[in-house]
Order: sequence, then C-alpha cells, then structure tokens
Amino acid sequence: FAVALLAVQFAAIRLTPSDAPLRVVLPLTIALVPVALWPHRAHLGVWIIFVGLAANLAAVVANGGLMPIEQDTVIEAVGAEQAAGYTRGAWIEGSKDVLLAPGQGRLVPLGDSILIRAGGRGIAASPGDMVVWAGLLALVAEASLAWQKRQSNSDESRETRRDRSSDLSGEARLGERNSADAGTSKADGSATTPT
Repeated sequence: FAVALLAVQFAAIRLTPSDAPLRVVLPLTIALVPVALWPHRAHLGVWIIFVGLAANLAAVVANGGLMPIEQDTVIEAVGAEQAAGYTRGAWIEGSKDVLLAPGQGRLVPLGDSILIRAGGRGIAASPGDMVVWAGLLALVAEASLAWQKRQSNSDESRETRRDRSSDLSGEARLGERNSADAGTSKADGSATTPT
C-alpha cells in the first residue's frame, strides 16, 4: 500500500498539467503512508520514517500543499539559465515544489533545501527526506540483524538436533550391545538368577 501511494504521488508530480490536483495528492499521500506502515510499527526504522514524513507534511501543508524551495537551491540544482524560467511564488512543473519569492513561505527550513549531486545536476531534498532515508537504512539494518539472528538460531538448532541424534544413536547402540550381551549370557548359561 505504501509503495502504491508513492507511485500515485510520483505519477501526479510527473503527469499533472497544473498544481491544483498536486496540492491535494501530495499532502494526502504523505499523510497516508504512516497508515500503510502502521502494522510494522514494531520496527524502529518505521518510527524514524514517521518523523521524516511528519516534517515533510508540516512543510507541505504550511505552503498550500507543495514543498517550499528557494531560488538559490533551484539554481544549484538545475543551473541559473533553467532556474530563470521558473516563476517565483509558483509551482515548478514536474516537481512537488513551489518556488518561493524572497520572504515568502512558511517552515522554509523544512523544505527542499539540501542539494544532492547526481551527475552534472542536483536533486533537492528536504530534512524530512533525509530522515525518511535514515529510517529506510534503519529498516535494512534491522532486517539484516533479524536474518543473522535467524541464521544463528537455525545453526544452533541444527547442531542441537545433530547432538540429539548422535546421543540417540549412541543410546541405541548401547541398548543393542546390552541386549546382545544379555542374549550371550543366556546362551552360555552364565546368566544369574535371583535367589
């Protein structure tokens, strides 16, 4: 369900001809991801993701349903020439961002302000995105540790079964030897009878 929500969000970002539908879809999908992840709340990584999503949702809701981004970040991400084509105070088509005019916007520090270099360009991310990614890494670490623990328990269980099997076969051989000894004693007449 969470992946489907992300797919809906991505499709809305890429395919929406205007910002109006995105202003509904973006906050709605962010708000519903915790509902989808709630059954997995026993994992620390999920709670870290919840914190990142809450930060993103706060920034998006405070800015009319879009993530705030400042002009300087856009210039660093796409270059001055392309950034000049965007209108301040308006949605940047093909993104989830609203380009802030100077002094505009609320909770701007929670907006897309972190630039991640990719190739010759950059990807703008928010502090909430970074926290979500940290939560995903924590989930991977938790899964890895759980797998290692299962493997260790499985190895111990295999070893215990092998030890039990070895003990049982040793007891069976001892029992067979005792039976054989008892049969031999009776056969040679040396068996003792109680008096």
